[in-house]
Amino acid sequence: MSGRRVVITGSGVVDGHATGVLSQLLDATEARRLSRVCQMTVAAGRLALADAGLAGGTSLALLLGTEFGDMVSTIKFVDDYLQRGIPGLSALLFPHTVMNTMAATTAIAVSAKDLSLTLNIPTVAGELAIARGAAAVRAGRIDACLAGGADEPSQFVVDTFREAGAGSDVRGEGAGFVVLESLEGARARGARILGEIIGEAWRALAVRPHGVGRATRLAGDRRRARRRRRRAGRDRHRLHLGERRRSARGMGARAAPSRAGAAPAAAALAEPAGRTSRRRGGPLGRDRGDRRPGDRLALVHAVARGGNQIAIVVAGPRARAA
Repeated sequence: MSGRRVVITGSGVVDGHATGVLSQLLDATEARRLSRVCQMTVAAGRLALADAGLAGGTSLALLLGTEFGDMVSTIKFVDDYLQRGIPGLSALLFPHTVMNTMAATTAIAVSAKDLSLTLNIPTVAGELAIARGAAAVRAGRIDACLAGGADEPSQFVVDTFREAGAGSDVRGEGAGFVVLESLEGARARGARILGEIIGEAWRALAVRPHGVGRATRLAGDRRRARRRRRRAGRDRHRLHLGERRRSARGMGARAAPSRAGAAPAAAALAEPAGRTSRRRGGPLGRDRGDRRPGDRLALVHAVARGGNQIAIVVAGPRARAA
């Protein structure tokens, strides 16, 4: 890993109320052919690049996170077929049924000709795209990228989740990007630097994001635990605590509270293992001797159903100053 410094040089956000902005940022063909979520994604990408003063080209990559993809177009495509048969199939809608349709249309629209990557996880896919984009720039795999997220949740899908007992998470529609590039590249072209990403990490636990099958698995765990207690004759509280320790080990936590109410001390963010990226010389976000803890630093910590966690440490412009 080359350990390059990663800076933020632009940002762009478009939500569901930005009809006027969309009309200004899209041409007539895009407004006619692209779905609504693709229109928002293209507009957000163009806003971010304009804010950064950066043009597309072979050195610009694109990383996009989404939970549903273009689910609205997918449902309409299927409904039209079920209602009308073969005549109901739409060649215009079909490309929007694939998960990477927003990334593909945006990469074409802004001429992002380096890698294009779509990440699909519940609720925090945009944060993961930013973390992985920063890691790719830091490692020297790419020079600059648009990184962010886009979604347009279908009301049918949201209602189905709620009826299935998946929780009442609030979801909105829109798209947002930041422009990430190496500090050397940004300085070479005289770019305005909004901040610096000084560390990023992500992990995921093997858990069911919406609780499907949870009751069956818990019942099996309880039966196995009872058999172990009978064989070993151990204290119930100690065994339960040991089981919880082992299940939580993947996230670096010490243990979860036991049924008896004991709650051992647990670190909020232990030293990450596995897929992490940090600069040389120390733990995540505390690697530079010229930066004091709390000196215009911010931690973005996203946690979602399915066990996904993303942590990004950002320094403000004055903390970033060389």
